[in-house]
Amino acid sequence: MITINKQMKIPISFRNIAKSVVVLFLVVLSTAGCFSRNGDRKTTGEEPFFQDEAGLADHGKKTTLDRLYQLDPGDKEFDISDKFYSEPPRKIAVLPFDNLIGGKYILNSVPLPRFSKKEADGWNWTYANRLRRFFFGHFASREFVDIELMYVDRTLQELGVLTPNDLYKIPAQELGRILGADALIYGRVTEYKNSYYMLYKQIRIGLSIKCISTKDGSTFFEGEQVRHDNDIRVATNPFDFVIASFQNSMSMRDVYAARASEEVVRELVLRIPVVNSFIEEEEQLIKEIIREKLSSLPTLDAKVSDKDNDSNTASPPMPDKTDTRAQAGHPDPLIRTEDSSVGS
Repeated sequence: MITINKQMKIPISFRNIAKSVVVLFLVVLSTAGCFSRNGDRKTTGEEPFFQDEAGLADHGKKTTLDRLYQLDPGDKEFDISDKFYSEPPRKIAVLPFDNLIGGKYILNSVPLPRFSKKEADGWNWTYANRLRRFFFGHFASREFVDIELMYVDRTLQELGVLTPNDLYKIPAQELGRILGADALIYGRVTEYKNSYYMLYKQIRIGLSIKCISTKDGSTFFEGEQVRHDNDIRVATNPFDFVIASFQNSMSMRDVYAARASEEVVRELVLRIPVVNSFIEEEEQLIKEIIREKLSSLPTLDAKVSDKDNDSNTASPPMPDKTDTRAQAGHPDPLIRTEDSSVGS
């Protein structure tokens, strides 16, 4: 027979928990305010631009230690053909990504239906195009010539390509000729789901890509990356349990999914080898353009002839840029003064 002591009191009341949450919120709010101001310049302003950038080819790529610490195995595969090294594509178009998961919100491996098919189709496109835009953002900074997504999408709409099945029906050679691309990147969303078990939360996002030659339909490279964004919290009492559960629920918001999506595509783009010949060609082209532009500029002769000194047509001396800006009443926009502050 089990007896229960009715006089036993719960050590932590709801009122105490509420007070603690309020105090924690105020502390976080005040701390954020302390760092909201921009600090004073810590440099002289004479530090040179255009230096050798450290970690250009591997900055942001996870190491084994990173994956162990974040409990992120990071399922990954990436294969590069020999043709990519011998005949790398110069101009590449990123096609709409195919979503293999659909537009339902997947929570704890359970697909939650949307209110309507139209809403589900909208989210199906949203999930895929978010990853596509993240991928394009990283890919556009590389040495390849990319075709704007808006142009690609409008062209496909004019061709009547409105679904993944429509896209796969068009040969890569034909689509490349229309878009003017040397290669096409096809993408498939393989994972997009959430898991939440109070003290444990996971956002899992996966993407596979394939780069196809528009010359002969061969594959330049293909790869897949999966991101596991995990949060495991420890609770030793009811108060810790409530706070940890709340923190995990907040970390399932859209901003965390965006971070996981950005990391997936960053890892994929970093695995594409750097084509140094493209960089050298681009640098040489830029030098030629600059040389042509500078050669067309008028030259200024600092010497004034005796004839100009004797006549009224002599050119006036060039004023100092700082003096001109001050006389015109336009202070240097990069220099803050007390006179230009608000409310003075």
